[in-house]
Amino acid sequence: MLKNKVLGIVAVAATFLASIAATSACFWFIYQPEEPECLSK
Repeated sequence: MLKNKVLGIVAVAATFLASIAATSACFWFIYQPEEPECLSK
């Protein structure tokens, strides 16, 4: 029983960390700086 409880806690923690990582990645994806003119030639 203790093993199942520990695995459940680990699964919840991993899901929580994955959702935080996905949310922060979305913020970086929205930010798109302008392309320098020298690169568009």
